[in-house]
Amino acid sequence: MRPRVALDPVGQGGISDREPIGAVMSSQPIAILPSLSAAYRLLLANWQRFVLAGLPFTLAYAIKLWLGQMAQSAELTGFWLTLDAVALIALTVGSLAFSAMAFRLAVRGEYDGRFGLRLSADEWRLFVVAMLNAALVLIVALLAAMFAIVVFGTVAAGAVERAGIDAREAGIDLPMAMQYLTTADWVAVGAVNVLALLLVGWLVARLCLSFPASFAQRSVRVLSVWSLSEGQAWRILASIVAALAPLVIVEIGLYEAVCAILGERPLMVPVVLGEDLLTEGGFVRIPEYLRLTGLFAIFNLPVVAGLYAHFHTLRAPASE
Repeated sequence: MRPRVALDPVGQGGISDREPIGAVMSSQPIAILPSLSAAYRLLLANWQRFVLAGLPFTLAYAIKLWLGQMAQSAELTGFWLTLDAVALIALTVGSLAFSAMAFRLAVRGEYDGRFGLRLSADEWRLFVVAMLNAALVLIVALLAAMFAIVVFGTVAAGAVERAGIDAREAGIDLPMAMQYLTTADWVAVGAVNVLALLLVGWLVARLCLSFPASFAQRSVRVLSVWSLSEGQAWRILASIVAALAPLVIVEIGLYEAVCAILGERPLMVPVVLGEDLLTEGGFVRIPEYLRLTGLFAIFNLPVVAGLYAHFHTLRAPASE
């Protein structure tokens, strides 16, 4: 095992892992532009380390995607099913260790273990915090999605009725009803979906400080650090979007270039909507691009870790 190397968290200098993060700044407001600089500083200072540490789980993720494409034409059995299970385990353990490595560097300035990777209390705490956050976000996301679906169904039913059609007698389902929606209907549906996304985004912003706080305090912290993001949720959310947008745009651009060269979309999975099998449109592209971002997690996760650590540096109490 390599000896631990002490670094400056987020590459900012002036804050060592021997000092509490909040000892320098306390409850400062979050500014978007400085947050962007902090987000990329960690990646730029340690990109070689992240590439080496992230290769194993990225390979496991690529294998999972490849097997997923195979499963569209035939059910996985025997060796392929075993390989799928092994890849899933490797992906889960590898991504957890990689994320913990990024937060150790960002929050405490520590780099130890083989390529910075290890299985310790940090990884278990990260797993627990991630599960608790996911449970809270999932509950709110499901409620928001149910509301959006109800509104969508109501608007679609109204559009069919305006067309003078009895939906029950005509046997019209929701996908068929979509063709009767007017521009005003789509605007109303879009507004509701945006509000639902903003609600989920607001919750993610309020919870994100639980990750660096858990590393800084070496203890699971979720709702106990809720107050740290008080009054800053929209600034945090805007900073997250602004930090990740350039990465995602570049990644999508590279992927589209590869698709143009290959003449096919290797990450596309058709979506069944009613009786239709969709291969185009937002229902297909959004999940496709989300799968794509996983392939670039080597770069995406360090940016998130650096950004969250910066938020915590600004908002943590001076006594922490």
